[in-house]
Amino acid sequence: MNAATLTLVGIALGGWALVVYSYAGYPVLLALIAALHQLKNDLRFVMGKAERRRQDCTPGQDLPEVAVVIAAYNEERHIHARVVNLLEQDYPADKLSIHIGSDGSRDRTAEILRGFNDARLKAHLFEVNRGKANVLNDLRGRVTAPIVVFSDANTFFDRQAIRRLVGWFNDPGLGGVSGELRLLGNAGQNQDSLYWRVEQALKFFEGRIGGLLGANGAIYAVRRELWPELASNAICDDFLIGMHVSASGKRMAYDPSAWAEEDTPENISEEHHRRLRIGVGNFQALFEHPEFLTRTNGATRFAYVSHKVLRWLTPHLLLAALLASLVLSAMPGPQQQLWQGWALLQVLGYALVSWWYRRSSAGAALPRLAKLPTFFFALNWAFLLASIRYARGTQQGTWRRTAR
Repeated sequence: MNAATLTLVGIALGGWALVVYSYAGYPVLLALIAALHQLKNDLRFVMGKAERRRQDCTPGQDLPEVAVVIAAYNEERHIHARVVNLLEQDYPADKLSIHIGSDGSRDRTAEILRGFNDARLKAHLFEVNRGKANVLNDLRGRVTAPIVVFSDANTFFDRQAIRRLVGWFNDPGLGGVSGELRLLGNAGQNQDSLYWRVEQALKFFEGRIGGLLGANGAIYAVRRELWPELASNAICDDFLIGMHVSASGKRMAYDPSAWAEEDTPENISEEHHRRLRIGVGNFQALFEHPEFLTRTNGATRFAYVSHKVLRWLTPHLLLAALLASLVLSAMPGPQQQLWQGWALLQVLGYALVSWWYRRSSAGAALPRLAKLPTFFFALNWAFLLASIRYARGTQQGTWRRTAR
């Protein structure tokens, strides 16, 4: 077997191996590493009486000032309930401010915000729609509290959420903490809630080993001095801000007891545009922020490549594997029939899940066994289109409303 053939075999098998590692091998390996990390901490605690738990904020403790920051666009459906939810937080009123930037909303969002008469609410009503990153950059210059809690207009906090997030900042080595987003279930076909539960488990274990990636945009907090100015076309602001904290030498933590809720989209097609947009943001992070690989710690780099980079590149890896398999299937040799069968299996598999995806997008019910592979196809189809859109430079940092 010559070098060219060996290269093709490596691509045909290696592409699939990397995908299987990212989606199946990495979670198992991460759980094992996290278990060993926890065992080490437990032994240190037992043998040396070292502290292994964070110190929560107690009722009598002098709590720091906190600013909640939300950028909103056309959120008349949620904004009133969202503000009430934040005003009802179990946090001292004189230590809490709520900054909501309405990004040129064309509905009643600004009107509803004007209707509140509470000194804690700071409504920033921008007339021109410029995109979320620009709103956050403007608010960055107006917030003075040392701890900033970021969230979304359609998210609702548990009453203790802010207090639990703030409790982590007693550790001077900590730069930020991500809470947990709970997606409210539905009877639709979307597997996003299942995917999200797996992601929550990965976040928990990544946080345990000191390699948490970014933050959950629905609920997270950072020290104000670590809040970076974003590029005007930035999309995944939560990921960028969280990774900036890690690249600055501070630690990101994950606290599932600080939780928030959002609705789960009803079907796969509703998620497509959201995932496409986020996909472009993923490629922005990959190609425009090399510091996420060069200035973060080893645990973060391990998680970043295994959990994020390989997943963003999954459609490209699978396409390369398919093309290599097709070339090998046309080359005479003892394995030709084997490669022909493997190539045919891939083509038929992609044809089947793409058909399922089109049926789901049209509103048809899918068999239970079809839902997960169809979700996987939809996810990677969005990543593929996002990479093309990023390469063309056609994605802007403007808003698109979805159920999430």
